[in-house]
Amino acid sequence: MSSASSSAPVAAPLTTTLSRLMLAIARRRAYSDGHPMVTEADALVADTLGPYLEAHGSLSLAVASRELLVDGKPAPAGAVAKELAIRLHQLNIGAVRMHPGMSREAISTFVALLARRAADVRPHDPFPDMPGIAVGRLDFDALGLADQASVQTASTQLWRTLAQRVLAAMGADAGSGADAEGSTPTTLGAALSHASANDGAARQAFEALNGMAEQVRMAPRRVQHEIGDQLQALLSATEQSAMVSALRAGSGDSRARLVANMVDVLPAAAVVQWLNSAAKASGRDLSPHLLRLLSKMSVHFRGRRPDVAAEELRAAARELVEDWNLAEPNPAEHALFLDTLALWSAHGEGHAGSGRDATLDPRTAEASRLVQMAIEIDVVSEDLSLAVQRLADDGHTAAVLSWIEHSASPALRHRLRSLMLTPASMLQVLLATPFDAVEAQRLLDATPADACDVLLEALERCESRTGRRLIFDRLRTMPSSIATDVCARLSRPTPWFLARNLLALLRDLSLADPEVVERLTPGPLLSFQRHERAAVRREAVRLLVQFPAARAAALRRALDDATPDVQHTAIDAAYAWRSQPWAPDVAQRLLGLAANDALDVALREKALRAVGATVIPEVRSWLLAHVSRRSALRSAAKLAAITPTVRAALQLLASRWNNDAEAQPVLTLARKANLVGGEA
Repeated sequence: MSSASSSAPVAAPLTTTLSRLMLAIARRRAYSDGHPMVTEADALVADTLGPYLEAHGSLSLAVASRELLVDGKPAPAGAVAKELAIRLHQLNIGAVRMHPGMSREAISTFVALLARRAADVRPHDPFPDMPGIAVGRLDFDALGLADQASVQTASTQLWRTLAQRVLAAMGADAGSGADAEGSTPTTLGAALSHASANDGAARQAFEALNGMAEQVRMAPRRVQHEIGDQLQALLSATEQSAMVSALRAGSGDSRARLVANMVDVLPAAAVVQWLNSAAKASGRDLSPHLLRLLSKMSVHFRGRRPDVAAEELRAAARELVEDWNLAEPNPAEHALFLDTLALWSAHGEGHAGSGRDATLDPRTAEASRLVQMAIEIDVVSEDLSLAVQRLADDGHTAAVLSWIEHSASPALRHRLRSLMLTPASMLQVLLATPFDAVEAQRLLDATPADACDVLLEALERCESRTGRRLIFDRLRTMPSSIATDVCARLSRPTPWFLARNLLALLRDLSLADPEVVERLTPGPLLSFQRHERAAVRREAVRLLVQFPAARAAALRRALDDATPDVQHTAIDAAYAWRSQPWAPDVAQRLLGLAANDALDVALREKALRAVGATVIPEVRSWLLAHVSRRSALRSAAKLAAITPTVRAALQLLASRWNNDAEAQPVLTLARKANLVGGEA
């Protein structure tokens, strides 16, 4: 063994690495940023991570059901791994990936990120820029109702970070964020082309793309889709020679990782273009036959089952990248076979062609030609209704709807939709197994408002979570008048999951149109607070607090619920309506939960602030008892130890009881301690 090898640092075991990370977090929480103990702990983390990453290539941490996964496998059992998993979960961090070459500054920033209080974390706060460290949020896409605003916020933050780093690579002043804020794929494409002019700028551009791809790969799926479309536009707006130069600026391993990550996040239609640039940067060349075939496949993936087909394309692309063995050993017959496949017309594309008709029986093929002829010549024949019914019965509803969109006549489009969208044909698509999300979305986009009953039936019977999500989203966008139909469905025996979804739907409708609350009677809905399922009781209280007449009663029952999740939901609801005064018994229930040490401190603080508008003696007495203590030697009061709830209680006393004689001694002590503002 050489001397150089013997002097190289030895990688510490995984448990040592994680222990030093948790030690640095604890030091950061106990001392100020510049304290020597903090600096020493950060240095230990850096000294441990460096050799570990050099030895293993990377380190991936993830949280699954509050269990820590390291490089995809459960971490060694122990208090350190459990504590780190809980901390990541509380901070809404689902995954972390680290690579060699991290700076000491990036490590310190990462430790500071993990040392934050859970109560200080807002769901959509952007993560700091830490070169060499990618952080992803917990993916809540499958847990309930999607939040388009949060998806847009996350994708905007990722795009802004990329823009700032690309603009910095070409020497622009991106520090203020002004240029980055308004950057489009076109402007960033021009910046990348400019940056490729010299090696240093090309290297910075590569690091910007690499960091972005790492972050997007660990983002929730809907954020990946949102930012993937922007990356596709950026790829189209950037000269291929510039993209090749940027890719060549990275090392072999880093370039391979970037290529693979981009394959995972780009839309299927852009994967081939990306592979072509990556091949040139790697000194390879794609077979023209293979390139033509992949291009055709990427277009056809917009048809049936795009989720399955796109993953097949990505799997082929990953295998291709792992081994750029693109020599041309194929005989001419095989090349001809590939050309034949590339010219194939995919079923479900929505265009007429012999390739599709060959898959249909003669009567269905004839019905297909009849409908397409009616669309082309804008004439409705006597046989059109029978042809449409035939196609609907054979499961071609979504295909016909796509043809209808090409009709130039609004009257013909309306006529064909009314013929096609029967309850039977709609349920055939929405209840299909396996579920086809593209066909279902196309049908739902064309569904009229008077089809509410059909969609409610489909929402109950659909076995696909994706299907229920799509149906629910369509119901949310329907006129608020469907609230009456929803209530009528709730009045009949209802499976618990449907009851939960319908209560959530009513809440969304009432938030979109406040008149819904005026039209409905809350009495029958109160019974859902006695449902055996906690998930139903939670949605019930979320809905019932929208009704002024039922608000207090709903909160009483939810605050008394034996299930903590229902109590927590009630606290959130009371906090949302904290501007109104509560009845004394409701206020007492909230204050009782605020005093419960078993609850999370942020939840206790919410319960306390929820009674802010309830100016009654009982609340004042509770607040005074919470913030003050009697001295053992003297009868004078003194402030209790300062906690988040004590601070919140002092603020309520100062805002609501500033002139109250009983509150003055305590408020005077609080002002001397600079815990509240001066006298009004």
